[in-house]
Amino acid sequence: MQVANLLTKLEKEDLRILMAIEIGMKRSEFVTINNIKFYSRYKMEETLFRLKKVHKLDLIIRDASKHEIAYTLNSKAYDLLALHTLVQQNIISQLGPPIGKGKESDVYSCMDDDKNIYAAKFYRMGRTSFKSIKQLRDIIGNRGHLSWLYVNRLAAKKEYEALEEIYKLKLNTPKPIGYNRHIIIMSYLRGKELVYYKSIKKPLKIFNRIIKQYKVIYKKVNMIHGDLGEFNIVLDEKGNILIIDWLQWVPTDHPNANSLLERDVENICNYFRKKYKIESNVEEILQSFHK
Repeated sequence: MQVANLLTKLEKEDLRILMAIEIGMKRSEFVTINNIKFYSRYKMEETLFRLKKVHKLDLIIRDASKHEIAYTLNSKAYDLLALHTLVQQNIISQLGPPIGKGKESDVYSCMDDDKNIYAAKFYRMGRTSFKSIKQLRDIIGNRGHLSWLYVNRLAAKKEYEALEEIYKLKLNTPKPIGYNRHIIIMSYLRGKELVYYKSIKKPLKIFNRIIKQYKVIYKKVNMIHGDLGEFNIVLDEKGNILIIDWLQWVPTDHPNANSLLERDVENICNYFRKKYKIESNVEEILQSFHK
């Protein structure tokens, strides 16, 4: 990942300029030079010098259409700020190759100083459109200005908190290691999503494991996935399963809890019926969740 290499080219003053723009983006998409100067606490000469440097490195986008020139961060700069913090906190020391790409995130391998290998999940909400953002309405509230930085930060925080709760249940789920801004670091998952298997051994056994794991999460930590399907269930070679992507989770006392749980269970039942000819009774399964 090119961004990780850029870290070595940046001085702490450059990072401070990027952070100043980040602060300004809470109020508006583009931040004027005067505001960047104010947030960075640099003199104008230093502010302009640093802005020129990070612009040349393709980390900020310039807008000269208004009466005052303004800048905004691009996703590369946001990656850099988060990675810099994670390195400073000794959570990771280097980033490896990409290991997955979803609708709303990219996943890379990474490593800490002790050569432990982790997965780094970068949220990319708004990459295709802002439609998916309505999932986060509950925690966004009615903010007038909504920056993609803030949305991705919220998404990472929400999923990290979910992982912390689920990890306590000892279900072979990924261990949350740390997060900063829009990046979550978690233990590395061996295996791949169900959707990428042409066929699996003992599909009935796997189906039952999925329902069982979901039921434990539902009963023990009162969480409903909200978007469960073959794209977010990981299966490894030993037959261990893992429910991932908890961005859209809701508590069991949520107004739409029952319909979301029903949809999740239906999705799994339909997938196994169509692909592996496994018949199941959605109603019976749902009733077992409430026993």
